[in-house]
Amino acid sequence: MSENIHYEAQLAILSVGTGIWLMIIYDFFRIVRMLIPHNMFWTGIEDFGYWIYCSVTTFDLLYRQNDGSLRAYVIVGTFLGMAGYQYLISRRLIKCLKKGQEYFRIKIRRRQQDSKQVKR
Repeated sequence: MSENIHYEAQLAILSVGTGIWLMIIYDFFRIVRMLIPHNMFWTGIEDFGYWIYCSVTTFDLLYRQNDGSLRAYVIVGTFLGMAGYQYLISRRLIKCLKKGQEYFRIKIRRRQQDSKQVKR
């Protein structure tokens, strides 16, 4: 394989990895929102900061790996990494966490009810 093709393939793989990383960061925000309820204002602030981080990270990838030249396949690879992570991992992870969250809420409610009955 020629050196140029090897470099382009490596850049494509890095772009997919960048997309996966960006979705892992967003899942962190989702988990924090599940644990600590937010109003729309703070959710908007978090999302705004997240998208700034995404743009800076993607720009950094292009700048460091490709001397700042915009390549469509890098952008597409980043989105494919994000979409792939979202559909293959993130949905299942969040679903499991929501079930776990509901399980613990039920346990906490039962303990609160039991402690109220004991006090009577």
